[in-house]
Amino acid sequence: MWRIAIKLAGEGGQGVGLAAAVLAEAALASGHEVTMLQSYGPEARGGASSADVVISNRQVANPKVIEADLLLVLNQTSWDKFARAPWRTPKTVVVAEKGRVHLTGSTPGGSPPGGSTVGGSTPGLLALPFERLAREELREKVAANMLAAGAVGALVGCLTSSSLVEAGLARSPAAFRVVNRQAIERGWRLVTDSPDLVSLRGMLANLGAPVLDENDLDENDLAVLVGTP
Repeated sequence: MWRIAIKLAGEGGQGVGLAAAVLAEAALASGHEVTMLQSYGPEARGGASSADVVISNRQVANPKVIEADLLLVLNQTSWDKFARAPWRTPKTVVVAEKGRVHLTGSTPGGSPPGGSTVGGSTPGLLALPFERLAREELREKVAANMLAAGAVGALVGCLTSSSLVEAGLARSPAAFRVVNRQAIERGWRLVTDSPDLVSLRGMLANLGAPVLDENDLDENDLAVLVGTP
């Protein structure tokens, strides 16, 4: 049995809930069991927002993430709250929004087995410029959450980029379908095109989840995707 616990956190308006839903639906399309919980702060926009996604090969008994295997933090408040025990452990892979999070007190105590050092001396911790890439490359700042979903999906390993794209398209208004597809694919490549980040993908594989390679899948495998409206 394997289980991957993912916590995503940011502020209202950053699209944390949508990113979580895309990950969850991609997991379902990939044939896994999945649960998702979302919580909001006192304000719809600007308040705290977080979501828990648990992916497993068995029915998930507890959908709440206490100790995260992967933690995505998109603002400083989320870092200050969740980048510590109990949510963050020495084995947690942390992905932070480079433009908004100051990685102070970054070491939770000890190095995870098989961890990688990315951009510094702390294993399993990486800061990626989702908002900058969304603004400069995609010309659409609101696509930062889809960039994050693509990167997290690649790190999880048990999803394919195709399942993420189809899940994103299923939840995209017509005007954002093209940019959201580009954002998910760009976020995916942030991980898969980097040897350092691919090694983090292997770190999560230690949990026992399969690491899917789309080059090894046949047409029947790729056909099990979220339907495109």
